[in-house]
Amino acid sequence: MQIIPAIDIRNGKCVRLFQGDYNQETIYDSNPIKMAKKWKEQGAKILHIVDLDGARYGKPMIIDLVKELNKQIKLPIQVGGGIRDLVSIYRYIDTGVMRIILGTTALEDRTLFKKAINKYREKIAVSLDIKSKTLMKRGWLEKSNYQLFPVIKQLESLGLKTLIFTDIVRDGTLTEPNYKYIELIKEKTKMKLIVTGGISSINQIKQLKKMKIDGIIIGKALYEGKINLKEVIKYAG
Repeated sequence: MQIIPAIDIRNGKCVRLFQGDYNQETIYDSNPIKMAKKWKEQGAKILHIVDLDGARYGKPMIIDLVKELNKQIKLPIQVGGGIRDLVSIYRYIDTGVMRIILGTTALEDRTLFKKAINKYREKIAVSLDIKSKTLMKRGWLEKSNYQLFPVIKQLESLGLKTLIFTDIVRDGTLTEPNYKYIELIKEKTKMKLIVTGGISSINQIKQLKKMKIDGIIIGKALYEGKINLKEVIKYAG
Protein backbone atom coordinates (compact mmCIF):
# COMPACT_ATOMS: atom_id res chain seq x y z
CA MET A 1 0.00 0.00 0.00
CA GLN A 2 1.45 3.34 -1.05
CA ILE A 3 1.47 6.35 1.26
CA ILE A 4 1.31 9.45 -0.94
CA PRO A 5 1.91 12.95 0.47
CA ALA A 6 -0.26 15.62 -1.11
CA ILE A 7 1.08 18.97 -2.22
CA ASP A 8 -1.81 21.25 -3.15
CA ILE A 9 -0.65 24.40 -4.91
CA ARG A 10 -2.45 27.72 -5.13
CA ASN A 11 -0.84 30.98 -6.16
CA GLY A 12 2.48 29.11 -6.14
CA LYS A 13 2.20 28.14 -2.47
CA CYS A 14 1.55 24.89 -0.59
CA VAL A 15 -1.93 25.11 0.88
CA ARG A 16 -4.76 23.00 2.23
CA LEU A 17 -8.42 23.80 1.74
CA PHE A 18 -11.17 22.83 4.17
CA GLN A 19 -13.73 20.66 2.33
CA GLY A 20 -12.48 22.05 -0.97
CA ASP A 21 -13.55 25.60 -0.04
CA TYR A 22 -11.27 28.18 -1.67
CA ASN A 23 -12.29 30.67 1.02
CA GLN A 24 -11.00 28.38 3.78
CA GLU A 25 -7.33 28.12 2.93
CA THR A 26 -4.33 27.45 5.15
CA ILE A 27 -0.89 28.22 3.72
CA TYR A 28 1.81 25.82 4.94
CA ASP A 29 4.80 26.85 2.83
CA SER A 30 5.58 29.31 0.06
CA ASN A 31 7.93 26.87 -1.69
CA PRO A 32 6.45 23.62 -3.09
CA ILE A 33 9.90 22.32 -4.06
CA LYS A 34 11.08 22.71 -0.46
CA MET A 35 8.01 20.81 0.72
CA ALA A 36 8.57 18.04 -1.83
CA LYS A 37 12.15 17.67 -0.63
CA LYS A 38 10.91 17.40 2.95
CA TRP A 39 8.55 14.53 2.09
CA LYS A 40 11.26 12.81 0.07
CA GLU A 41 13.66 13.03 3.00
CA GLN A 42 11.01 11.42 5.20
CA GLY A 43 10.71 8.48 2.84
CA ALA A 44 8.05 9.39 0.28
CA LYS A 45 8.24 7.24 -2.86
CA ILE A 46 5.61 9.16 -4.83
CA LEU A 47 4.03 12.63 -4.65
CA HIS A 48 0.48 13.80 -5.32
CA ILE A 49 0.45 17.29 -6.83
CA VAL A 50 -2.78 19.26 -7.24
CA ASP A 51 -3.05 22.48 -9.23
CA LEU A 52 -5.89 24.21 -7.39
CA ASP A 53 -5.85 27.25 -9.67
CA GLY A 54 -5.90 24.94 -12.67
CA ALA A 55 -8.87 23.02 -11.27
CA ARG A 56 -10.75 26.25 -10.64
CA TYR A 57 -10.08 27.93 -13.98
CA GLY A 58 -9.91 24.90 -16.27
CA LYS A 59 -6.35 25.05 -17.51
CA PRO A 60 -2.99 23.95 -16.06
CA MET A 61 -1.08 26.66 -14.21
CA ILE A 62 1.91 24.75 -12.83
CA ILE A 63 3.43 22.82 -15.73
CA ASP A 64 6.79 24.61 -15.39
CA LEU A 65 6.80 24.01 -11.63
CA VAL A 66 6.06 20.30 -12.11
CA LYS A 67 8.89 20.13 -14.64
CA GLU A 68 11.23 21.64 -12.05
CA LEU A 69 9.95 19.27 -9.38
CA ASN A 70 10.73 16.31 -11.61
CA LYS A 71 14.18 17.69 -12.25
CA GLN A 72 15.06 18.39 -8.62
CA ILE A 73 13.14 15.81 -6.60
CA LYS A 74 13.43 12.78 -8.88
CA LEU A 75 10.38 11.01 -7.48
CA PRO A 76 7.36 9.68 -9.37
CA ILE A 77 4.66 12.34 -9.50
CA GLN A 78 0.95 12.13 -10.13
CA VAL A 79 -0.60 15.48 -11.00
CA GLY A 80 -4.13 16.78 -11.46
CA GLY A 81 -6.10 19.98 -11.70
CA GLY A 82 -7.55 21.61 -14.82
CA ILE A 83 -6.27 19.01 -17.28
CA ARG A 84 -9.07 19.09 -19.83
CA ASP A 85 -7.52 18.66 -23.28
CA LEU A 86 -4.99 16.42 -25.00
CA VAL A 87 -2.43 19.20 -25.33
CA SER A 88 -2.35 19.69 -21.55
CA ILE A 89 -2.03 15.93 -21.03
CA TYR A 90 0.87 15.79 -23.49
CA ARG A 91 2.61 18.78 -21.89
CA TYR A 92 2.48 17.14 -18.47
CA ILE A 93 3.59 13.76 -19.83
CA ASP A 94 6.49 15.60 -21.43
CA THR A 95 7.63 16.84 -18.00
CA GLY A 96 8.21 13.21 -16.99
CA VAL A 97 5.34 12.71 -14.55
CA MET A 98 4.29 9.16 -13.75
CA ARG A 99 0.56 9.74 -13.89
CA ILE A 100 -2.02 12.31 -15.05
CA ILE A 101 -5.20 12.67 -13.00
CA LEU A 102 -8.38 13.56 -14.86
CA GLY A 103 -11.63 14.59 -13.23
CA THR A 104 -14.09 16.78 -15.09
CA THR A 105 -12.85 15.51 -18.46
CA ALA A 106 -13.57 11.89 -17.56
CA LEU A 107 -17.16 12.86 -16.74
CA GLU A 108 -17.93 15.26 -19.57
CA ASP A 109 -15.78 14.28 -22.55
CA ARG A 110 -15.64 10.55 -23.03
CA THR A 111 -14.22 10.92 -26.54
CA LEU A 112 -11.19 12.78 -25.19
CA PHE A 113 -10.94 10.36 -22.28
CA LYS A 114 -10.86 7.35 -24.62
CA LYS A 115 -8.15 9.00 -26.71
CA ALA A 116 -6.10 9.65 -23.57
CA ILE A 117 -6.52 6.08 -22.30
CA ASN A 118 -5.68 4.58 -25.69
CA LYS A 119 -2.53 6.68 -26.02
CA TYR A 120 -1.21 6.85 -22.46
CA ARG A 121 -2.88 3.82 -20.83
CA GLU A 122 -1.76 3.40 -17.20
CA LYS A 123 -0.38 6.93 -17.10
CA ILE A 124 -4.00 8.07 -16.81
CA ALA A 125 -5.94 8.01 -13.53
CA VAL A 126 -9.35 9.45 -12.71
CA SER A 127 -10.36 11.19 -9.51
CA LEU A 128 -14.02 10.81 -8.59
CA ASP A 129 -14.98 13.23 -5.85
CA ILE A 130 -18.27 13.18 -3.97
CA LYS A 131 -19.97 15.74 -1.76
CA SER A 132 -22.99 14.39 0.11
CA LYS A 133 -23.33 11.55 -2.42
CA THR A 134 -23.10 13.93 -5.41
CA LEU A 135 -20.23 13.70 -7.89
CA MET A 136 -18.62 17.12 -8.16
CA LYS A 137 -16.70 18.66 -11.07
CA ARG A 138 -14.68 21.75 -12.08
CA GLY A 139 -12.52 21.97 -8.99
CA TRP A 140 -15.31 20.66 -6.76
CA LEU A 141 -17.23 23.88 -7.45
CA GLU A 142 -20.10 22.43 -9.50
CA LYS A 143 -22.45 19.51 -9.09
CA SER A 144 -22.55 16.95 -11.90
CA ASN A 145 -25.50 14.91 -13.11
CA TYR A 146 -23.54 11.65 -12.92
CA GLN A 147 -23.80 8.85 -10.39
CA LEU A 148 -20.65 7.43 -8.80
CA PHE A 149 -21.07 3.71 -9.34
CA PRO A 150 -22.31 3.79 -12.97
CA VAL A 151 -19.40 6.09 -13.82
CA ILE A 152 -16.93 3.69 -12.19
CA LYS A 153 -18.30 0.84 -14.27
CA GLN A 154 -18.16 2.89 -17.48
CA LEU A 155 -14.61 4.10 -16.95
CA GLU A 156 -13.36 0.63 -16.12
CA SER A 157 -14.96 -0.71 -19.31
CA LEU A 158 -13.03 1.92 -21.28
CA GLY A 159 -9.71 0.70 -19.91
CA LEU A 160 -9.09 2.80 -16.80
CA LYS A 161 -6.75 1.06 -14.34
CA THR A 162 -6.39 3.52 -11.45
CA LEU A 163 -9.20 5.27 -9.56
CA ILE A 164 -8.82 7.98 -6.92
CA PHE A 165 -11.75 8.55 -4.56
CA THR A 166 -12.30 11.64 -2.42
CA ASP A 167 -15.06 12.40 0.06
CA ILE A 168 -14.98 16.19 -0.14
CA VAL A 169 -17.01 16.69 3.05
CA ARG A 170 -14.22 14.94 4.97
CA ASP A 171 -11.30 16.47 3.09
CA GLY A 172 -9.17 18.68 5.34
CA THR A 173 -11.30 17.88 8.40
CA LEU A 174 -9.03 15.38 10.19
CA THR A 175 -12.05 13.19 10.98
CA GLU A 176 -11.99 9.78 9.29
CA PRO A 177 -12.24 8.25 5.81
CA ASN A 178 -15.60 7.29 4.32
CA TYR A 179 -15.17 3.55 4.92
CA LYS A 180 -18.67 2.75 3.68
CA TYR A 181 -18.12 4.16 0.21
CA ILE A 182 -14.59 2.83 0.01
CA GLU A 183 -15.85 -0.69 0.75
CA LEU A 184 -18.62 -0.36 -1.84
CA ILE A 185 -16.14 0.80 -4.47
CA LYS A 186 -13.83 -2.11 -3.67
CA GLU A 187 -16.74 -4.48 -4.20
CA LYS A 188 -17.65 -3.00 -7.59
CA THR A 189 -14.29 -2.65 -9.32
CA LYS A 190 -11.00 -4.42 -9.91
CA MET A 191 -9.19 -1.18 -10.59
CA LYS A 192 -6.43 0.03 -8.30
CA LEU A 193 -8.02 2.26 -5.67
CA ILE A 194 -6.34 5.26 -4.06
CA VAL A 195 -8.32 7.09 -1.37
CA THR A 196 -8.16 10.45 0.34
CA GLY A 197 -10.25 12.66 2.57
CA GLY A 198 -10.41 12.80 6.37
CA ILE A 199 -7.41 10.61 7.16
CA SER A 200 -5.98 11.64 10.52
CA SER A 201 -4.42 8.67 12.36
CA ILE A 202 -2.34 5.56 11.91
CA ASN A 203 -5.26 3.45 13.16
CA GLN A 204 -7.29 4.61 10.18
CA ILE A 205 -4.41 3.69 7.91
CA LYS A 206 -4.31 0.24 9.50
CA GLN A 207 -8.01 -0.13 8.76
CA LEU A 208 -7.52 0.90 5.13
CA LYS A 209 -4.68 -1.58 4.80
CA LYS A 210 -6.99 -4.34 6.02
CA MET A 211 -9.40 -3.26 3.28
CA LYS A 212 -6.57 -3.81 0.77
CA ILE A 213 -6.52 -0.25 -0.52
CA ASP A 214 -3.72 0.31 -3.03
CA GLY A 215 -2.79 3.83 -1.97
CA ILE A 216 -3.62 6.58 0.52
CA ILE A 217 -3.16 10.28 -0.18
CA ILE A 218 -2.49 12.22 3.01
CA GLY A 219 -2.50 15.99 3.26
CA LYS A 220 -3.48 17.98 6.32
CA ALA A 221 -2.61 15.21 8.80
CA LEU A 222 1.01 15.40 7.64
CA TYR A 223 1.15 19.19 7.65
CA GLU A 224 -0.41 19.37 11.13
CA GLY A 225 1.85 16.64 12.53
CA LYS A 226 -1.01 14.23 13.25
CA ILE A 227 0.71 11.51 11.22
CA ASN A 228 4.43 10.81 11.00
CA LEU A 229 5.29 10.03 7.38
CA LYS A 230 8.27 7.79 8.18
CA GLU A 231 6.19 5.76 10.59
CA VAL A 232 3.24 5.16 8.29
CA ILE A 233 5.41 4.36 5.30
CA LYS A 234 7.22 1.73 7.38
CA TYR A 235 3.93 0.27 8.51
CA ALA A 236 2.32 0.31 5.07
CA GLY A 237 5.24 -1.60 3.60
